[in-house]
Amino acid sequence: MATNIRQGFVIGSGAVLDIATSTTVADTRIKGVTYSGIGTFLITGTSTDPYGNLKGSNLKFVGTTAVDASDIYVPDFGMKVNGVVKVSAPTSIATVGIFYG
Repeated sequence: MATNIRQGFVIGSGAVLDIATSTTVADTRIKGVTYSGIGTFLITGTSTDPYGNLKGSNLKFVGTTAVDASDIYVPDFGMKVNGVVKVSAPTSIATVGIFYG
């Protein structure tokens, strides 16, 4: 099994923190997401280069039922994110775990 896959976590909205080092997750590739909560989630990882070009990606999805706890897998190389990875969650008790590397 690969040892370069790490996990970050956040409760509610804010920057994603690595669960082992408590450092902010930034400039990586998201391989998968696990979440719980009802409503619209937005994971952002974008930055602007010196030429004014937007780099990175956003991931938006909706949790739809009271028992929603689900996973999203990103195939192949994952989703490239630039800058700090941030989550905008629908409630303060929603949780998001991100597998990255």
